Amino acid sequence: EPPTSPNGLAPRAALRPCARTPARAAERRGAEPSACAQGVMATPPWEAVLAAGVAGLAAGVSTLAALRSLQREGAAGGGDELRRCEVAVGGGLALAGAVLAATHALDAPHFLKIFWQDLAYSWEQKRASVLDTDRVEYRCWSTDIDRNGHMNNAKFLRVLNYARRSFWTRNGGWHFVGRRAPPTNMVVTASTIRYRREIKCWTVYGVATRLLHWDGPNFYLEHRFESLKDGFVLAICFVKYRLVSDDKASAAEVLGCLDSAVRDWSPSPAPELAAWISFDELSSKALRPQGRS
Repeated sequence: EPPTSPNGLAPRAALRPCARTPARAAERRGAEPSACAQGVMATPPWEAVLAAGVAGLAAGVSTLAALRSLQREGAAGGGDELRRCEVAVGGGLALAGAVLAATHALDAPHFLKIFWQDLAYSWEQKRASVLDTDRVEYRCWSTDIDRNGHMNNAKFLRVLNYARRSFWTRNGGWHFVGRRAPPTNMVVTASTIRYRREIKCWTVYGVATRLLHWDGPNFYLEHRFESLKDGFVLAICFVKYRLVSDDKASAAEVLGCLDSAVRDWSPSPAPELAAWISFDELSSKALRPQGRS
């Protein structure tokens, strides 16, 4: 057992770093090979390898087929046709490069997903109430998983960006805030998530979002990741939204404009939400400089 300091933590010198020696060296010493020695952390899940392989193979085959077709057309049409084919190939490669740059530098898939989601909801005739639970289904793709073959913990929070967008779009919140004067915005200032069961690659799951409570400029939302098979709550997350505006608008004021039934009241927070709100306030107070309220 490594010695511990008065605060219960092991001193830095007592912590054993992950072994960098190969597994064979560990076996010769009679020790159990570490995770790093076995190369476990560097092993990608087979789902990601398969998806990448299929995508690469499809891209390669389609590129070769296109080039062969252009060569045949160029040979049949003479020099001018060949030059036009070369320009077409060059333009296609330039476009592919631009798409790759946008994908990696600007996170294009994220903005495209939001665009298509907003476009789909724009056709809905009936606006939801701010107290209605919003449910959306998503799929765990090969780009969402880690070495364990299940959704990475950070991807849960990324999905919640889309779920919150869905919630506020369907009840008119985004539209109202975006057009309000003075300019107003809603920003996430806190979130806490609990993971209860893994989401395997290719699994379709649901996310249920509902508004639990509001006070001052703050909204408190709950997200539940739900299994479509048995309704089991796979993960649950509390999120605190804050209204930001020059006139210090309150959550009740904004909600009252969306739904007159909730203008003058807010549901009482459940014990677990009340404890989370208290934690958030205590944490904020502890991080303030001394002497500042």
